[in-house]
Amino acid sequence: MAGIFYDPHARRLHAVDQSPDAGWMLVTHNLDAGLHHCRRIMREWLPADDLLRVDWNITDHRRTA
Repeated sequence: MAGIFYDPHARRLHAVDQSPDAGWMLVTHNLDAGLHHCRRIMREWLPADDLLRVDWNITDHRRTA
């Protein structure tokens, strides 16, 4: 499943085009979503103090073949 996923253990976002790691939570299916969009979505299910601890750099796990 493609999309941007949140890794709660590392507190970071990953852009994935195949299969996310177990335990990662889907933020959005839109791989072109910006950080503002991801923050807005995650604000609905993460407390404000947890949002402050998120590494907002999106790690690219897409294949470029």
